[in-house]
Amino acid sequence: MVAIVCWQLFIPPILGLADNGDFARLTVFFDLTHAPTDRTDRYFGFLTRHYVVDAAEAKKYSRPDFISSELLFIAGPVAINRLLGKTSFDLLELGAVHVVVFAAFAFLLLFVSKPFAGPVRTSAIIIGAIVFTDIAYIAYFNSFYAESATFLFFMSVAGCAYGAMSSGRRRIVWLVAYFAAVTLFLIAKYQNIVLLPVFLFFGGLLVKRWGEVRYFRSYLVFSLIACFGGYQFYISSPEVISDAVLYNSVFNGVLVDSPTPEDDLSALGLDRAYAKYAGSTAYQPSSLRFDDEFLRKFRESVTIGGVFRFYLERPGRLFNALNRTVARAFQLRAALGNYEKSAGYPPLSVSRSWAMWSSIRAAILPRNLWVVLTIGILYLALLSRRWLRHKERLARLNLEWCALIPVMALAQLFVITVSDGVLDLIKHAYLFNLLFDSMLVAMGAQLLASLAGTSKAKETESERS
Repeated sequence: MVAIVCWQLFIPPILGLADNGDFARLTVFFDLTHAPTDRTDRYFGFLTRHYVVDAAEAKKYSRPDFISSELLFIAGPVAINRLLGKTSFDLLELGAVHVVVFAAFAFLLLFVSKPFAGPVRTSAIIIGAIVFTDIAYIAYFNSFYAESATFLFFMSVAGCAYGAMSSGRRRIVWLVAYFAAVTLFLIAKYQNIVLLPVFLFFGGLLVKRWGEVRYFRSYLVFSLIACFGGYQFYISSPEVISDAVLYNSVFNGVLVDSPTPEDDLSALGLDRAYAKYAGSTAYQPSSLRFDDEFLRKFRESVTIGGVFRFYLERPGRLFNALNRTVARAFQLRAALGNYEKSAGYPPLSVSRSWAMWSSIRAAILPRNLWVVLTIGILYLALLSRRWLRHKERLARLNLEWCALIPVMALAQLFVITVSDGVLDLIKHAYLFNLLFDSMLVAMGAQLLASLAGTSKAKETESERS
């Protein structure tokens, strides 16, 4: 797995993701900015590998108020560069950090999942090595996007969950590690925070299985800390980001394919005349978000909770919006260039070198909500069948953890549909796709293991006869 990742990221032509304007949210903390000065070279079309230290220039594009656990990965190589007296930064250094952490968490997952060894686990490892090293997932490692932290810290959460499940000793250590991993995962991106109740629920299942009061007390303390930290992280969202998200959720979400945009605006407490801005985004120069008077009224009238209620009161509209999200999210590949300009490819060129999974999935899976729901139901049905067959506490706890994957996937689907509109939807659906593909990998592994078992049984019967 690590070899496949390194081949894609570090062997020329190197691959990564172009900046859509979000890099500055994190690079500003380290006074870094693009080395190229031409806007067309900086954004969307090409991967920028080299960055320079220029505090004044960096602060032109963002303020240092956007928090993400991705900052931990950036801080290491930047600190080393500063110690060496360098005034530039090579993005491959960050990519290398991501790959080392990826290898470490992959090893952790393999090690702690040994008690579940068998045909299903072996099949899952093989299929997962193909799916999760696809360039659609790995390209983010050579970038400043927080999706890398989401991927890596979700691996760490899964690793700590399996470690806590299978460990008969040092349970407190595993519980601490689990909540630490959960915290780092949640603060990777603001949209991740919605999954906190799911992780708290599984933590409760763990301590219930352990059956000792001291573990329950520790769980309560860690849960309260996680809830407080999650709330503080949520309210720390910079005002400019919150305004942009809310604007997009209305004008680039609710109104984008509305049959009655004037009525929708009225229901949200806004002037019906704004209907002509339906489909606009918060970042285009003509956006109403840059009108101070509009922004004042907008903040007074609209909240993200109000948008949630709008959809909940209109189930048909919610279903159509979810269907719209799935249709776009299933493409997996964001419209961002993978190559450096020096590689000689046209702007926005995407690599096909290790894109088997993303290409196949985009080609054969129908892009509608019914597919997601059907696969989720089949997945849960398979888990339920195995849960009823297994009486061991450890096996059942593993299946209960797996059953939370579709819950998390649907929660992500709902959040990105309601809060993000359609702008940059493929990138925002990164975690949803990661969770959805985890279900597909598990189902594929179960199928392969069943086929192998059937084949072996037939061979044994043939030998006996």
